[in-house]
Amino acid sequence: MKLRKFAQISTSEEEEEEEEEEGMSTELEEGEILPPEEDEDEEASQEDPKPVGKRVRFSGEGSEKKSHYKVFEFSGNRYTIEDPVLLAPETKEQKPDIVIIKDITQTIDGMVMVTGQLFYHPEDAKKKGGGNWQIGDTRELFYSTHHVEVPAKCVMHKCVVHFIPANMPPPDCRKHPGFIVRQIYDAAEQKLWKIIEKDLH
Repeated sequence: MKLRKFAQISTSEEEEEEEEEEGMSTELEEGEILPPEEDEDEEASQEDPKPVGKRVRFSGEGSEKKSHYKVFEFSGNRYTIEDPVLLAPETKEQKPDIVIIKDITQTIDGMVMVTGQLFYHPEDAKKKGGGNWQIGDTRELFYSTHHVEVPAKCVMHKCVVHFIPANMPPPDCRKHPGFIVRQIYDAAEQKLWKIIEKDLH
């Protein structure tokens, strides 16, 4: 606890002697007690993502060594493997990326990282020969095999993704809100492959 002291002006020698006798008790009565100041580094560390539960395995060696987990906690929320989540964009003009969490790691310096399997926004998926992909629903995303690794603090929140075979109608957005996926994007070939029912089993 820190004590803010107010300057005291003596009006006589007698008052000065009284203040010396009372010592610290006078300062406590006259002073204003303030709450302890928050340490910015401590506050930031409390907000950092933290792994939860037992370590699953190790990977790498030396400075590249990592611990793998199934769960991490951030801003009061828990995230697990296979959760679909939104990632904070680098600029306000960009849309958040959406990934399915595939791995959760912690580096030797304590940073928690997330590896995610990426969904493409149709406008971000390049088309061989140019042009744009035609989609039937503004909620649609393209699944992919592309993986990205980002700091866990980039995770904004969970989301819902519905995988729908291409021959089936999309669900009613009022009853089943969230994104829908009906096609898989091949980034190397810049092609789309339709999801069929057996792909979902």
